[in-house]
Amino acid sequence: MTEPVAAVKAVRGRAIDARLLSVTLDILRRQGPAAVNIEAVAAKAGIAKTTIYRRYDSREHLLRAAIESSSVEIAIPTDLPTFDTFRWLLHDAARMAENMVGRGAAASIILNDHPESNELMREMIKARSKRLTDFLHERVASGDLRADLDIGLAATVLLGALFGQMIRGGNLDDAWADSVLELLWPGLKAD
Repeated sequence: MTEPVAAVKAVRGRAIDARLLSVTLDILRRQGPAAVNIEAVAAKAGIAKTTIYRRYDSREHLLRAAIESSSVEIAIPTDLPTFDTFRWLLHDAARMAENMVGRGAAASIILNDHPESNELMREMIKARSKRLTDFLHERVASGDLRADLDIGLAATVLLGALFGQMIRGGNLDDAWADSVLELLWPGLKAD
């Protein structure tokens, strides 16, 4: 095979993979993990099932690849005051929830109606929420947040507010993030 032909095939292969992962994530976000299967992805992507099976030998491998493809680590800004960093974190968590998890997957996680897939999503959420707990530890140590702050509880409350808003169908916009922070800030900040 000549180099130009191989390059074209590689580009086409990456495009197919990107399409499969995008469609898988879309189904996951909208309908939850139970709706993700090879047949549904093939139909929505317009790609033959045999092509999918050559790349992913099972629905679980496809789902894992899609979830992992959406897990991009973003650095927390270090030049913001604590209150503004919280605002940034809530906005980032809202973007992550809408773009990576989606309402269908959030409902599935809460109901635990598809344990195997939910565990993959929980792993992703835990990895992302570690940034939040690290930030809380850092800001407690600096004196910006209460010394007696229960960091696990604070992270749970912040993430719970996010998932609660998703489940009830509310907007995850800047106004929502600001109102959550204004409500919680008095219990977080150092006196």
